[in-house]
Amino acid sequence: MKRGTSSVPLVMGIIGGVLSLPSAICSGAVAAGVSSLSNGAKSAAAAGDTFMGICIIGGILGLIGGIMGKKSPTLAGIMMIIAVLFVGITAIPTMNLLGVISAILFLIGAAFCFTQKKEEFIGK
Repeated sequence: MKRGTSSVPLVMGIIGGVLSLPSAICSGAVAAGVSSLSNGAKSAAAAGDTFMGICIIGGILGLIGGIMGKKSPTLAGIMMIIAVLFVGITAIPTMNLLGVISAILFLIGAAFCFTQKKEEFIGK
């Protein structure tokens, strides 16, 4: 089993995860506000809940991926790329700068997961 040597994915995952949680609230509020202008209150609440849920799932995936960066870098990189997609899907349409920054941090962490120097780990 190969193990990563860099702590950059850990740092990027934690910072991105912490930033993406308030970003989820902002994305949900903006999506609900924009949806309420054209549709009823029920569809506005559903849009807000959907955007908030997708962003929270992305933030948690990125945080877990960052924590797993040293132990299993390939799986961590895949999780962080999925987090980039989830957070980016919610941040770009709602023009949420905090979400875009979080997605960029997850992307940097994923790049380091795939390109970092790996060492052979023999253990239990």
